[in-house]
Amino acid sequence: MNTINVVRRDFVRWVSRMAGMAGIALVASGLTACGGGSSSSTTSTAVPTTLAAPGVPTSFTVVGTQGQTLSATLTWAPPTSGAAPTSYEIYRSTTAGGAYSADNHLVSIPVVAGETSYSFVDNAGLSAVDTYWVISAKNSSGETPTAEVSYKPVGPSGGDTSFGNNSSVPIIFADGYGISGLQITGAWSADLTSVDYNTGLRPLTGLLPTTVTTLPYLDSADVYVLDGVSYYKQGTASTWQAQWANGAGTQQHVVATWGDNLSSQNLTSTSTIRVEVALSETLATPMTGYTMKSLYGTNIDEVQGTDGTTYDATSAFVFASNAHLTIQKLDASGNVVYTAYDQTLWQGDGPGFIAGEVTVSGSFTYGFVWQMKNMTVPAGVTKDGTWRITFSLDNTSPVGTSNNTVIDSATNGVLDSDRQVHIDINVAA
Repeated sequence: MNTINVVRRDFVRWVSRMAGMAGIALVASGLTACGGGSSSSTTSTAVPTTLAAPGVPTSFTVVGTQGQTLSATLTWAPPTSGAAPTSYEIYRSTTAGGAYSADNHLVSIPVVAGETSYSFVDNAGLSAVDTYWVISAKNSSGETPTAEVSYKPVGPSGGDTSFGNNSSVPIIFADGYGISGLQITGAWSADLTSVDYNTGLRPLTGLLPTTVTTLPYLDSADVYVLDGVSYYKQGTASTWQAQWANGAGTQQHVVATWGDNLSSQNLTSTSTIRVEVALSETLATPMTGYTMKSLYGTNIDEVQGTDGTTYDATSAFVFASNAHLTIQKLDASGNVVYTAYDQTLWQGDGPGFIAGEVTVSGSFTYGFVWQMKNMTVPAGVTKDGTWRITFSLDNTSPVGTSNNTVIDSATNGVLDSDRQVHIDINVAA
């Protein structure tokens, strides 16, 4: 069986071009006969044969991918009629009856000589809704699709989106408490018998095979080949962990950076606004990180992975458990007229609360999803206009630790003090 997880878009285009060039032409050479003191010659050129289109791929099924949420495994076999295909084209839609269209083309799978069955794992941007797939067999004369096959991907339990992301950039826990809210008792180690699960980083208990003893764990089922290099995707069973440190004994001096989307995107009163701010510091002694590569997708459905190689990182992200987020509406004079959010980390969990998160790139950020479109404001206050988002560090954390982090500068936004930064954004009507 030829098992393929995901194929690059530029490779898809290359395969399509090559398939279009695969016409067949047979030309007979001129034949010359000599004898009897005379000669004659005839030249015969055969008419190019017309290649037939392939038949319909057979045994097409779509089922859930074992051990993964929001994932589907497609299997099929070659056609039993028509000419041989040069590729298989996969189409996907969430609308019944319309999957087989150019707008819904997902990926092209090249034919492998001698293969009698194929498998493709689709886990890019799926949701837990009814989804429809079509496979077509294609050659230079055309393509022949199957009927749609539907499947509803199974969503994760407990509000988790999948396996979660692995940390790829070093992290310093400024107050000696992990993202989990639990006190750190150990030190970073690749030996799984010494892993401190109180950090809240992957691996989490019970997710790895019992035969695994050291990190990274790179599962061959998660491999994605890009430019001839095998990468292992985030959000799958594969697990790695960049070096981390308990920074409680030394004051941490950081730079605060707001997410680019707050200034680069056009935000409106109907937007869902992603608020991110990261704290980072320069390291006197390098720490171990994992190289990452963007594999496919964009924005919210981007998938990244590592080839398993490490590097010496000269900076690290900092997690301070006393983080505080405030979002306020300003009037034309810059005065606060309404406070929409004013919350400390761990005040709540889930949508509507600030949280410490490992991103798809393996970095660390404080994240908050601001549902501007669903927010109700008081009479006399409008959603459009200037909003001030403030990140600050409380004197103590929710678990009682004193502030141990100093903000020295801000790469964007405004540095208010060594404990506070803010950024003003404009929201259109």
